[in-house]
Amino acid sequence: MKKLFTNIKNFFKKLFKKEVNTEVVQSTHPVRKQYELNDIPQELFSLAHQDESIHDTKFETKPVSFIKDAMHRFAKNKASVVAAILIAIISLFAIIEPIVDPKNKVQSSLGFQDTYYSEVLPSLGDATRGSGFWDGSKKVEVRQDQYDFMRFTDAKRPIISKFIKKEHIVVDSKFVHLREEYDLYTVRQDSYAMVGCQNINAQTQEQIDAIKQYEIEKGVSILKPIVDVEGYINRFASENGLSVTSTIVNNLKLIYNNRPYNYAYYEIVPKKNDNGDFISGTAQVVIDENDNCVPIYLQDSNGDLVYQKDDGNGTYTIRVDYYEYFTYMHGFEPAYIFGATGNGQDICLKLAKGIRFSLMLGIGISLINFIIGLVYGAISGYYGGVADLIMERVTDIISTIPTIIIMTVCSIQFTNNVSLKASIGATGVLILSFLVAFVYNGWVGVASTTRMQFYRFKGQEYVLASRTLGAKDGRLIFKHILPNAAGTLVTSCVLMVPSVIFSESSLSFLGIVDFTFSGISSVGALLDEGQKYLSSAPHMVLFPAIVISILMISFNLLGNGLRDAFNTSLRGSED
Repeated sequence: MKKLFTNIKNFFKKLFKKEVNTEVVQSTHPVRKQYELNDIPQELFSLAHQDESIHDTKFETKPVSFIKDAMHRFAKNKASVVAAILIAIISLFAIIEPIVDPKNKVQSSLGFQDTYYSEVLPSLGDATRGSGFWDGSKKVEVRQDQYDFMRFTDAKRPIISKFIKKEHIVVDSKFVHLREEYDLYTVRQDSYAMVGCQNINAQTQEQIDAIKQYEIEKGVSILKPIVDVEGYINRFASENGLSVTSTIVNNLKLIYNNRPYNYAYYEIVPKKNDNGDFISGTAQVVIDENDNCVPIYLQDSNGDLVYQKDDGNGTYTIRVDYYEYFTYMHGFEPAYIFGATGNGQDICLKLAKGIRFSLMLGIGISLINFIIGLVYGAISGYYGGVADLIMERVTDIISTIPTIIIMTVCSIQFTNNVSLKASIGATGVLILSFLVAFVYNGWVGVASTTRMQFYRFKGQEYVLASRTLGAKDGRLIFKHILPNAAGTLVTSCVLMVPSVIFSESSLSFLGIVDFTFSGISSVGALLDEGQKYLSSAPHMVLFPAIVISILMISFNLLGNGLRDAFNTSLRGSED
Protein backbone atom coordinates (compact mmCIF):
# COMPACT_ATOMS: atom_id res chain seq x y z
CA MET A 1 0.00 0.00 0.00
CA LYS A 2 2.81 2.33 0.82
CA LYS A 3 4.45 1.69 -2.54
CA LEU A 4 1.19 2.49 -4.28
CA PHE A 5 0.92 5.90 -2.67
CA THR A 6 4.52 6.67 -3.55
CA ASN A 7 3.95 5.87 -7.22
CA ILE A 8 0.83 8.05 -7.32
CA LYS A 9 2.75 10.93 -5.76
CA ASN A 10 5.54 10.70 -8.32
CA PHE A 11 3.01 10.54 -11.16
CA PHE A 12 1.34 13.78 -10.19
CA LYS A 13 4.71 15.39 -9.52
CA LYS A 14 5.85 14.68 -13.10
CA LEU A 15 2.47 15.67 -14.48
CA PHE A 16 2.45 19.15 -12.95
CA LYS A 17 6.20 19.80 -13.09
CA LYS A 18 6.83 23.16 -14.80
CA GLU A 19 9.36 23.58 -17.54
CA VAL A 20 12.34 25.62 -16.52
CA ASN A 21 13.50 28.40 -18.85
CA THR A 22 16.99 27.51 -19.83
CA GLU A 23 17.60 30.62 -21.90
CA VAL A 24 21.14 31.77 -21.42
CA VAL A 25 21.62 35.27 -20.13
CA GLN A 26 24.56 36.87 -21.72
CA SER A 27 26.93 38.45 -19.28
CA THR A 28 30.38 39.99 -19.32
CA HIS A 29 31.24 38.47 -15.96
CA PRO A 30 34.35 36.34 -16.48
CA VAL A 31 33.20 33.38 -14.37
CA ARG A 32 29.55 33.45 -15.30
CA LYS A 33 28.66 30.75 -17.88
CA GLN A 34 25.59 29.25 -19.34
CA TYR A 35 23.98 27.18 -16.63
CA GLU A 36 20.54 26.08 -15.91
CA LEU A 37 19.11 27.76 -12.86
CA ASN A 38 19.16 24.63 -10.79
CA ASP A 39 22.71 23.88 -11.77
CA ILE A 40 24.34 27.15 -10.66
CA PRO A 41 27.08 26.40 -8.08
CA GLN A 42 26.61 27.78 -4.59
CA GLU A 43 30.04 29.40 -4.55
CA LEU A 44 28.97 31.84 -7.26
CA PHE A 45 26.53 33.53 -4.86
CA SER A 46 27.81 36.62 -2.89
CA LEU A 47 26.31 39.37 -0.67
CA ALA A 48 25.27 42.44 -2.58
CA HIS A 49 26.56 44.94 0.04
CA GLN A 50 29.37 42.98 1.65
CA ASP A 51 31.85 45.85 1.17
CA GLU A 52 29.60 48.46 2.81
CA SER A 53 29.54 49.27 6.53
CA ILE A 54 26.37 50.38 8.30
CA HIS A 55 26.76 53.37 10.67
CA ASP A 56 24.36 55.45 12.81
CA THR A 57 23.05 58.48 11.03
CA LYS A 58 24.48 61.71 12.40
CA PHE A 59 21.99 63.96 14.16
CA GLU A 60 21.11 66.94 12.05
CA THR A 61 20.08 69.02 15.09
CA LYS A 62 22.24 70.24 17.95
CA PRO A 63 22.01 68.30 21.22
CA VAL A 64 19.78 69.86 23.88
CA SER A 65 20.97 69.96 27.47
CA PHE A 66 18.78 68.93 30.36
CA ILE A 67 18.43 72.50 31.65
CA LYS A 68 17.69 73.92 28.20
CA ASP A 69 15.09 71.26 27.56
CA ALA A 70 13.49 71.96 30.93
CA MET A 71 13.33 75.69 30.23
CA HIS A 72 11.82 74.96 26.82
CA ARG A 73 9.00 73.01 28.44
CA PHE A 74 8.62 75.65 31.14
CA ALA A 75 8.19 78.38 28.52
CA LYS A 76 5.21 76.48 27.11
CA ASN A 77 3.41 76.67 30.47
CA LYS A 78 1.76 80.09 30.11
CA ALA A 79 0.41 80.18 33.67
CA SER A 80 3.85 79.55 35.14
CA VAL A 81 5.46 82.14 32.86
CA VAL A 82 2.91 84.76 33.91
CA ALA A 83 3.51 83.83 37.56
CA ALA A 84 7.27 84.26 37.10
CA ILE A 85 6.71 87.67 35.49
CA LEU A 86 4.48 88.78 38.38
CA ILE A 87 7.08 87.70 40.93
CA ALA A 88 9.73 89.60 38.97
CA ILE A 89 7.56 92.75 38.84
CA ILE A 90 6.86 92.62 42.59
CA SER A 91 10.56 92.04 43.29
CA LEU A 92 11.56 95.01 41.11
CA PHE A 93 8.96 97.14 42.87
CA ALA A 94 10.45 96.18 46.24
CA ILE A 95 13.93 97.15 45.04
CA ILE A 96 13.20 100.31 43.04
CA GLU A 97 10.45 101.99 45.10
CA PRO A 98 12.63 102.80 48.17
CA ILE A 99 15.31 104.16 45.84
CA VAL A 100 13.11 106.55 43.83
CA ASP A 101 10.64 107.57 46.56
CA PRO A 102 11.73 110.89 48.10
CA LYS A 103 9.96 110.05 51.36
CA ASN A 104 12.55 107.34 51.97
CA LYS A 105 15.26 110.02 52.15
CA VAL A 106 13.60 111.77 55.11
CA GLN A 107 15.74 110.86 58.11
CA SER A 108 13.86 109.05 60.87
CA SER A 109 14.62 106.14 63.16
CA LEU A 110 11.30 104.50 62.30
CA GLY A 111 11.22 105.59 58.68
CA PHE A 112 9.19 108.38 57.14
CA GLN A 113 6.03 109.30 59.00
CA ASP A 114 3.80 112.33 59.44
CA THR A 115 1.05 111.95 62.02
CA TYR A 116 -0.97 114.79 60.54
CA TYR A 117 -1.58 112.67 57.45
CA SER A 118 -2.61 109.50 59.24
CA GLU A 119 -5.17 107.28 57.49
CA VAL A 120 -5.28 109.46 54.37
CA LEU A 121 -6.65 107.75 51.25
CA PRO A 122 -4.62 106.76 48.16
CA SER A 123 -3.74 109.71 45.94
CA LEU A 124 -1.66 110.38 42.83
CA GLY A 125 -1.17 114.03 43.77
CA ASP A 126 -2.41 117.24 42.21
CA ALA A 127 -2.68 115.56 38.81
CA THR A 128 -5.88 113.76 39.86
CA ARG A 129 -7.22 116.22 42.43
CA GLY A 130 -10.99 116.65 42.12
CA SER A 131 -11.37 113.84 39.59
CA GLY A 132 -12.82 111.40 42.08
CA PHE A 133 -10.33 108.75 40.94
CA TRP A 134 -7.33 108.03 43.13
CA ASP A 135 -7.32 111.60 44.41
CA GLY A 136 -7.45 110.96 48.15
CA SER A 137 -11.17 111.69 48.45
CA LYS A 138 -14.23 109.67 49.34
CA LYS A 139 -17.96 110.18 48.92
CA VAL A 140 -19.78 111.08 52.15
CA GLU A 141 -23.30 112.11 53.12
CA VAL A 142 -23.55 114.88 55.72
CA ARG A 143 -26.21 117.09 57.23
CA GLN A 144 -26.31 120.88 57.11
CA ASP A 145 -24.19 121.54 60.20
CA GLN A 146 -21.53 119.04 59.11
CA TYR A 147 -21.59 120.51 55.63
CA ASP A 148 -20.95 123.99 57.02
CA PHE A 149 -17.98 122.76 59.03
CA MET A 150 -16.39 121.32 55.87
CA ARG A 151 -17.11 124.03 53.33
CA PHE A 152 -15.19 126.76 55.21
CA THR A 153 -11.39 126.68 55.39
CA ASP A 154 -8.60 129.21 55.09
CA ALA A 155 -6.21 126.56 53.73
CA LYS A 156 -5.52 126.44 50.02
CA ARG A 157 -6.87 122.92 49.55
CA PRO A 158 -10.69 122.76 49.96
CA ILE A 159 -12.12 119.98 52.10
CA ILE A 160 -15.05 119.42 49.73
CA SER A 161 -13.36 118.48 46.48
CA LYS A 162 -16.62 117.97 44.62
CA PHE A 163 -20.27 118.73 45.32
CA ILE A 164 -22.55 115.96 44.13
CA LYS A 165 -26.12 116.70 45.25
CA LYS A 166 -28.43 118.11 47.89
CA GLU A 167 -31.73 116.55 48.85
CA HIS A 168 -34.40 117.26 51.46
CA ILE A 169 -35.09 114.30 53.71
CA VAL A 170 -38.34 113.75 55.62
CA VAL A 171 -38.39 110.87 58.10
CA ASP A 172 -41.64 109.70 59.74
CA SER A 173 -41.07 107.19 62.52
CA LYS A 174 -43.75 104.52 62.98
CA PHE A 175 -42.63 103.66 66.49
CA VAL A 176 -41.89 107.12 67.86
CA HIS A 177 -44.16 110.07 67.23
CA LEU A 178 -41.44 112.04 65.56
CA ARG A 179 -41.22 113.78 62.22
CA GLU A 180 -37.70 114.82 61.22
CA GLU A 181 -36.77 117.05 58.30
CA TYR A 182 -33.24 117.95 57.22
CA ASP A 183 -31.06 118.68 54.19
CA LEU A 184 -28.67 115.90 53.19
CA TYR A 185 -25.56 116.80 51.18
CA THR A 186 -23.59 114.28 49.14
CA VAL A 187 -20.02 115.44 48.54
CA ARG A 188 -16.52 114.12 48.01
CA GLN A 189 -14.36 114.75 51.06
CA ASP A 190 -10.63 115.33 50.51
CA SER A 191 -8.79 113.39 53.23
CA TYR A 192 -5.61 115.46 52.71
CA ALA A 193 -7.44 118.79 53.09
CA MET A 194 -8.86 117.62 56.42
CA VAL A 195 -5.47 118.46 57.94
CA GLY A 196 -6.01 122.09 57.00
CA CYS A 197 -4.01 124.58 59.08
CA GLN A 198 -2.02 123.56 62.13
CA ASN A 199 -0.22 125.29 64.99
CA ILE A 200 3.48 124.38 65.09
CA ASN A 201 6.51 125.57 67.04
CA ALA A 202 9.33 127.53 65.44
CA GLN A 203 12.59 127.39 67.32
CA THR A 204 14.04 130.66 66.01
CA GLN A 205 12.98 133.80 64.20
CA GLU A 206 15.28 132.75 61.35
CA GLN A 207 13.03 129.77 60.66
CA ILE A 208 10.01 132.04 60.31
CA ASP A 209 11.93 134.43 58.05
CA ALA A 210 12.98 131.48 55.86
CA ILE A 211 9.31 130.53 55.41
CA LYS A 212 8.44 134.10 54.45
CA GLN A 213 11.24 134.16 51.89
CA TYR A 214 10.00 130.85 50.44
CA GLU A 215 6.49 132.32 50.15
CA ILE A 216 7.83 135.25 48.12
CA GLU A 217 9.93 133.04 45.84
CA LYS A 218 7.25 130.41 45.17
CA GLY A 219 4.20 132.67 45.31
CA VAL A 220 2.45 130.51 47.91
CA SER A 221 0.81 131.23 51.26
CA ILE A 222 2.07 129.14 54.17
CA LEU A 223 1.74 131.36 57.24
CA LYS A 224 -1.82 131.97 58.43
CA PRO A 225 -3.17 134.29 61.17
CA ILE A 226 -3.17 132.91 64.70
CA VAL A 227 -6.62 131.82 65.92
CA ASP A 228 -7.73 133.39 69.20
CA VAL A 229 -9.84 130.54 70.57
CA GLU A 230 -9.42 131.56 74.23
CA GLY A 231 -10.39 135.16 73.53
CA TYR A 232 -13.46 134.10 71.55
CA ILE A 233 -14.59 131.68 74.28
CA ASN A 234 -14.37 134.46 76.86
CA ARG A 235 -16.30 136.87 74.62
CA PHE A 236 -18.96 134.19 73.97
CA ALA A 237 -19.37 133.54 77.70
CA SER A 238 -19.60 137.24 78.46
CA GLU A 239 -22.08 138.02 75.68
CA ASN A 240 -24.38 135.15 76.68
CA GLY A 241 -24.15 135.60 80.43
CA LEU A 242 -22.31 132.36 81.00
CA SER A 243 -19.52 131.48 83.39
CA VAL A 244 -16.16 130.57 81.86
CA THR A 245 -16.40 127.33 83.87
CA SER A 246 -19.94 126.44 82.86
CA THR A 247 -20.70 123.16 81.13
CA ILE A 248 -21.68 124.91 77.90
CA VAL A 249 -18.42 126.86 77.73
CA ASN A 250 -16.29 123.86 78.67
CA ASN A 251 -17.98 121.74 76.02
CA LEU A 252 -17.36 124.47 73.47
CA LYS A 253 -13.67 124.46 74.42
CA LEU A 254 -13.56 120.69 73.87
CA ILE A 255 -15.16 121.06 70.44
CA TYR A 256 -12.51 123.58 69.42
CA ASN A 257 -9.68 121.51 70.82
CA ASN A 258 -10.85 118.28 69.21
CA ARG A 259 -11.34 119.72 65.74
CA PRO A 260 -8.52 120.43 63.33
CA TYR A 261 -7.46 124.04 63.02
CA ASN A 262 -8.90 124.31 59.55
CA TYR A 263 -12.28 124.17 61.24
CA ALA A 264 -11.44 126.27 64.25
CA TYR A 265 -10.64 129.63 62.70
CA TYR A 266 -14.24 130.77 62.77
CA GLU A 267 -17.00 131.27 65.34
CA ILE A 268 -18.77 128.16 66.54
CA VAL A 269 -21.79 128.20 68.85
CA PRO A 270 -23.83 125.43 70.49
CA LYS A 271 -27.24 124.68 69.02
CA LYS A 272 -30.38 125.93 70.74
CA ASN A 273 -33.53 124.02 71.65
CA ASP A 274 -37.09 125.21 71.22
CA ASN A 275 -36.83 127.18 74.45
CA GLY A 276 -33.81 129.10 73.16
CA ASP A 277 -31.35 127.42 75.52
CA PHE A 278 -27.94 126.18 74.35
CA ILE A 279 -27.63 122.40 74.03
CA SER A 280 -24.45 121.08 75.60
CA GLY A 281 -22.10 119.08 73.36
CA THR A 282 -23.49 120.47 70.11
CA ALA A 283 -22.03 123.03 67.74
CA GLN A 284 -22.76 124.85 64.52
CA VAL A 285 -20.92 127.40 62.44
CA VAL A 286 -21.84 131.08 62.74
CA ILE A 287 -22.63 132.33 59.21
CA ASP A 288 -23.08 136.00 58.36
CA GLU A 289 -25.55 137.59 55.97
CA ASN A 290 -23.17 137.01 53.03
CA ASP A 291 -23.08 133.23 53.70
CA ASN A 292 -19.55 133.41 55.03
CA CYS A 293 -18.07 132.26 58.30
CA VAL A 294 -16.88 134.71 60.95
CA PRO A 295 -13.11 134.40 61.60
CA ILE A 296 -11.72 134.69 65.12
CA TYR A 297 -8.14 135.69 64.25
CA LEU A 298 -5.87 137.14 66.93
CA GLN A 299 -5.18 140.86 66.51
CA ASP A 300 -2.59 143.12 68.07
CA SER A 301 -3.18 146.51 69.69
CA ASN A 302 -3.22 148.17 66.26
CA GLY A 303 -5.88 145.81 64.92
CA ASP A 304 -3.43 143.95 62.68
CA LEU A 305 -3.54 140.19 62.35
CA VAL A 306 -0.93 138.26 64.33
CA TYR A 307 1.04 135.61 62.42
CA GLN A 308 3.37 134.52 65.18
CA LYS A 309 3.12 134.37 68.94
CA ASP A 310 6.03 134.44 71.35
CA ASP A 311 5.83 131.49 73.73
CA GLY A 312 8.12 133.20 76.22
CA ASN A 313 10.83 130.54 76.21
CA GLY A 314 12.64 131.55 73.04
CA THR A 315 10.25 129.69 70.71
CA TYR A 316 7.33 130.88 68.63
CA THR A 317 3.92 129.48 67.71
CA ILE A 318 2.97 129.85 64.09
CA ARG A 319 -0.09 128.69 62.19
CA VAL A 320 0.58 127.20 58.77
CA ASP A 321 -1.29 125.75 55.81
CA TYR A 322 0.07 122.30 56.50
CA TYR A 323 -0.16 121.01 52.92
CA GLU A 324 2.06 123.86 51.73
CA TYR A 325 4.26 123.64 54.83
CA PHE A 326 4.82 119.93 54.17
CA THR A 327 5.94 120.72 50.62
CA TYR A 328 8.24 123.44 51.95
CA MET A 329 9.85 121.16 54.53
CA HIS A 330 10.39 118.06 52.39
CA GLY A 331 10.51 119.33 48.82
CA PHE A 332 7.61 117.17 47.61
CA GLU A 333 3.85 117.31 48.01
CA PRO A 334 2.08 114.92 50.38
CA ALA A 335 0.77 112.27 48.02
CA TYR A 336 0.51 108.68 49.21
CA ILE A 337 -0.13 106.33 46.27
CA PHE A 338 -1.53 103.57 48.50
CA GLY A 339 -2.60 105.87 51.34
CA ALA A 340 -1.09 106.21 54.80
CA THR A 341 -1.05 104.08 57.93
CA GLY A 342 -2.49 104.99 61.31
CA ASN A 343 0.75 106.74 62.30
CA GLY A 344 1.20 108.57 58.99
CA GLN A 345 3.61 106.25 57.19
CA ASP A 346 3.41 105.79 53.43
CA ILE A 347 1.87 102.36 52.74
CA CYS A 348 3.52 102.13 49.32
CA LEU A 349 6.98 102.69 50.79
CA LYS A 350 6.35 100.38 53.74
CA LEU A 351 4.90 97.73 51.44
CA ALA A 352 7.99 97.82 49.20
CA LYS A 353 10.26 97.41 52.22
CA GLY A 354 7.96 94.73 53.63
CA ILE A 355 7.99 92.75 50.37
CA ARG A 356 11.77 93.00 50.22
CA PHE A 357 12.13 91.69 53.76
CA SER A 358 9.52 88.95 53.27
CA LEU A 359 11.09 87.75 50.00
CA MET A 360 14.62 87.80 51.41
CA LEU A 361 13.44 85.97 54.52
CA GLY A 362 11.43 83.43 52.50
CA ILE A 363 14.13 82.72 49.92
CA GLY A 364 16.98 82.65 52.47
CA ILE A 365 15.23 80.29 54.88
CA SER A 366 14.01 78.12 52.00
CA LEU A 367 17.56 77.68 50.67
CA ILE A 368 18.89 76.80 54.12
CA ASN A 369 16.09 74.29 54.72
CA PHE A 370 16.51 72.88 51.21
CA ILE A 371 20.25 72.24 51.63
CA ILE A 372 19.83 70.67 55.08
CA GLY A 373 16.85 68.58 53.99
CA LEU A 374 18.55 67.48 50.76
CA VAL A 375 21.69 66.24 52.49
CA TYR A 376 19.79 64.61 55.34
CA GLY A 377 17.20 62.94 53.11
CA ALA A 378 19.82 61.78 50.57
CA ILE A 379 21.83 60.01 53.27
CA SER A 380 18.73 58.45 54.77
CA GLY A 381 17.24 57.30 51.47
CA TYR A 382 20.42 56.13 49.76
CA TYR A 383 21.94 54.05 52.53
CA GLY A 384 18.70 52.93 54.21
CA GLY A 385 18.83 50.26 56.85
CA VAL A 386 19.57 51.17 60.46
CA ALA A 387 20.78 54.65 59.52
CA ASP A 388 17.47 55.38 57.82
CA LEU A 389 15.51 54.06 60.80
CA ILE A 390 17.40 56.23 63.31
CA MET A 391 17.24 59.36 61.11
CA GLU A 392 13.50 58.94 60.58
CA ARG A 393 12.89 58.79 64.34
CA VAL A 394 14.90 61.98 64.78
CA THR A 395 12.77 63.81 62.21
CA ASP A 396 9.61 62.50 63.89
CA ILE A 397 10.69 64.00 67.20
CA ILE A 398 11.70 67.34 65.69
CA SER A 399 8.51 67.74 63.65
CA THR A 400 6.24 67.33 66.69
CA ILE A 401 7.00 70.84 68.03
CA PRO A 402 4.95 73.53 66.20
CA THR A 403 6.73 76.51 64.66
CA ILE A 404 4.53 78.97 66.52
CA ILE A 405 5.80 77.68 69.87
CA ILE A 406 9.43 77.91 68.77
CA MET A 407 8.87 81.45 67.48
CA THR A 408 7.18 82.53 70.70
CA VAL A 409 9.96 81.13 72.88
CA CYS A 410 12.68 82.65 70.69
CA SER A 411 11.01 86.07 70.64
CA ILE A 412 10.75 86.16 74.43
CA GLN A 413 14.18 84.77 75.17
CA PHE A 414 16.13 86.77 72.60
CA THR A 415 14.31 90.00 73.36
CA ASN A 416 14.97 89.66 77.10
CA ASN A 417 18.63 88.86 76.48
CA VAL A 418 20.17 92.28 77.10
CA SER A 419 23.68 91.39 75.91
CA LEU A 420 22.39 89.77 72.71
CA LYS A 421 20.10 92.70 71.98
CA ALA A 422 22.93 95.15 72.58
CA SER A 423 25.28 93.31 70.21
CA ILE A 424 22.97 92.67 67.23
CA GLY A 425 20.18 95.18 67.87
CA ALA A 426 16.40 94.80 67.72
CA THR A 427 16.49 94.00 64.00
CA GLY A 428 19.10 91.29 64.49
CA VAL A 429 17.08 89.74 67.33
CA LEU A 430 14.01 89.62 65.12
CA ILE A 431 15.84 88.00 62.20
CA LEU A 432 17.57 85.52 64.51
CA SER A 433 14.19 84.52 65.96
CA PHE A 434 12.84 83.85 62.48
CA LEU A 435 15.91 81.82 61.50
CA VAL A 436 15.77 79.58 64.56
CA ALA A 437 11.99 79.10 64.39
CA PHE A 438 11.76 78.35 60.67
CA VAL A 439 14.97 76.35 60.29
CA TYR A 440 14.40 74.21 63.40
CA ASN A 441 11.96 71.88 61.64
CA GLY A 442 11.50 73.57 58.28
CA TRP A 443 13.87 71.13 56.55
CA VAL A 444 11.94 68.03 57.66
CA GLY A 445 9.53 68.16 54.71
CA VAL A 446 12.40 68.43 52.19
CA ALA A 447 14.23 65.58 53.88
CA SER A 448 11.15 63.36 53.70
CA THR A 449 10.62 64.15 50.00
CA THR A 450 14.29 63.55 49.19
CA ARG A 451 14.30 60.23 51.05
CA MET A 452 11.24 59.07 49.15
CA GLN A 453 12.76 60.03 45.79
CA PHE A 454 16.01 58.20 46.58
CA TYR A 455 14.10 55.07 47.54
CA ARG A 456 12.22 55.37 44.26
CA PHE A 457 15.20 55.70 41.95
CA LYS A 458 18.09 53.88 43.62
CA GLY A 459 16.67 50.49 42.59
CA GLN A 460 16.19 51.38 38.92
CA GLU A 461 17.98 49.34 36.24
CA TYR A 462 20.23 52.17 35.06
CA VAL A 463 21.41 52.78 38.64
CA LEU A 464 22.11 49.06 39.17
CA ALA A 465 23.90 48.89 35.83
CA SER A 466 26.05 51.87 36.73
CA ARG A 467 26.90 50.35 40.10
CA THR A 468 27.82 47.09 38.39
CA LEU A 469 30.21 48.97 36.11
CA GLY A 470 31.97 50.36 39.18
CA ALA A 471 30.35 53.77 39.65
CA LYS A 472 30.99 55.39 43.03
CA ASP A 473 28.26 56.55 45.39
CA GLY A 474 28.84 60.18 44.48
CA ARG A 475 28.36 59.51 40.78
CA LEU A 476 25.23 57.46 41.42
CA ILE A 477 23.74 60.22 43.55
CA PHE A 478 24.64 63.27 41.46
CA LYS A 479 24.50 61.78 37.94
CA HIS A 480 21.63 59.32 38.13
CA ILE A 481 19.36 59.82 41.13
CA LEU A 482 19.31 63.59 41.74
CA PRO A 483 18.63 64.58 38.08
CA ASN A 484 15.59 62.31 38.04
CA ALA A 485 14.38 63.63 41.39
CA ALA A 486 15.10 67.27 40.50
CA GLY A 487 11.53 68.09 39.46
CA THR A 488 9.99 67.13 42.77
CA LEU A 489 12.82 68.63 44.84
CA VAL A 490 12.86 71.97 43.00
CA THR A 491 9.11 72.20 43.40
CA SER A 492 9.33 71.60 47.14
CA CYS A 493 12.00 74.32 47.42
CA VAL A 494 9.98 76.88 45.45
CA LEU A 495 6.79 76.11 47.36
CA MET A 496 8.66 76.59 50.61
CA VAL A 497 9.07 80.32 49.87
CA PRO A 498 5.35 81.21 50.03
CA SER A 499 5.01 78.91 53.02
CA VAL A 500 7.63 80.91 54.94
CA ILE A 501 6.09 84.23 53.87
CA PHE A 502 2.63 83.06 54.92
CA SER A 503 3.92 81.79 58.27
CA GLU A 504 5.72 85.06 58.92
CA SER A 505 2.59 87.02 57.99
CA SER A 506 0.46 84.88 60.27
CA LEU A 507 2.81 85.31 63.22
CA SER A 508 2.96 89.07 62.63
CA PHE A 509 -0.80 89.33 62.24
CA LEU A 510 -1.33 87.46 65.51
CA GLY A 511 1.03 89.84 67.29
CA ILE A 512 3.55 87.14 68.21
CA VAL A 513 6.23 89.02 66.29
CA ASP A 514 6.57 92.73 66.99
CA PHE A 515 8.15 94.92 64.28
CA THR A 516 7.52 98.20 66.10
CA PHE A 517 11.07 98.93 67.25
CA SER A 518 12.95 96.85 64.71
CA GLY A 519 13.23 99.49 62.00
CA ILE A 520 11.98 97.02 59.38
CA SER A 521 8.59 95.98 58.11
CA SER A 522 6.91 93.03 56.44
CA VAL A 523 3.69 92.31 54.62
CA GLY A 524 2.36 90.54 57.71
CA ALA A 525 3.19 93.52 59.92
CA LEU A 526 1.23 95.81 57.57
CA LEU A 527 -1.76 93.47 57.77
CA ASP A 528 -1.52 93.46 61.55
CA GLU A 529 -1.42 97.25 61.63
CA GLY A 530 -4.21 97.65 59.09
CA GLN A 531 -6.70 95.36 60.77
CA LYS A 532 -7.06 97.92 63.60
CA TYR A 533 -8.40 100.42 61.06
CA LEU A 534 -10.42 97.98 58.97
CA SER A 535 -13.69 99.89 59.30
CA SER A 536 -12.32 103.42 58.89
CA ALA A 537 -9.43 102.85 56.47
CA PRO A 538 -9.82 99.53 54.61
CA HIS A 539 -7.10 100.51 52.12
CA MET A 540 -4.53 99.82 54.83
CA VAL A 541 -5.37 96.11 54.55
CA LEU A 542 -6.37 96.01 50.89
CA PHE A 543 -3.00 96.56 49.22
CA PRO A 544 -0.90 94.26 51.48
CA ALA A 545 -3.59 91.58 51.10
CA ILE A 546 -3.51 91.88 47.30
CA VAL A 547 0.30 91.64 47.22
CA ILE A 548 0.52 88.60 49.49
CA SER A 549 -2.29 86.87 47.55
CA ILE A 550 -0.47 87.43 44.25
CA LEU A 551 2.77 86.13 45.79
CA MET A 552 1.10 82.98 47.13
CA ILE A 553 -0.62 82.15 43.84
CA SER A 554 2.41 83.03 41.69
CA PHE A 555 4.86 80.93 43.70
CA ASN A 556 2.50 77.95 43.59
CA LEU A 557 2.06 78.24 39.82
CA LEU A 558 5.81 78.69 39.41
CA GLY A 559 6.49 75.60 41.49
CA ASN A 560 4.07 73.50 39.46
CA GLY A 561 5.63 74.73 36.22
CA LEU A 562 9.15 73.88 37.40
CA ARG A 563 8.00 70.45 38.55
CA ASP A 564 6.69 69.62 35.08
CA ALA A 565 9.72 71.20 33.39
CA PHE A 566 12.25 69.13 35.35
CA ASN A 567 10.30 65.89 35.01
CA THR A 568 12.79 63.63 33.16
CA SER A 569 10.04 61.37 31.86
CA LEU A 570 8.89 64.29 29.68
CA ARG A 571 12.32 65.15 28.33
CA GLY A 572 12.27 65.57 24.59
CA SER A 573 8.50 65.44 24.38
CA GLU A 574 6.51 68.00 22.48
CA ASP A 575 3.13 69.29 23.49
